[in-house]
Amino acid sequence: MRSRLIPSLAVLYYLAMLFFVTYPGYVPFDRIRPFVFGIPFAMFWQVLWICGAIFVLAGVFLWEKSRSTEPGDSGNPRSSPPHAGGE
Repeated sequence: MRSRLIPSLAVLYYLAMLFFVTYPGYVPFDRIRPFVFGIPFAMFWQVLWICGAIFVLAGVFLWEKSRSTEPGDSGNPRSSPPHAGGE
């Protein structure tokens, strides 16, 4: 259950982002005033979602990295020793 929670939340965030930065969800936020940090609110709304996406992607990366590495494992499948008696 927990192994699917983080990717599912990330997918939900990106679907919400898709809705809120395109036409139907963007309409309530499509205005110039008020200015936030010196930029129009509509631009701030877009930047806010993009920054959130960066943090979500970094969180998924760190979660995946902690899942794939075990104690004594370098995390790189190419660094494993060659198979004995083979090709």
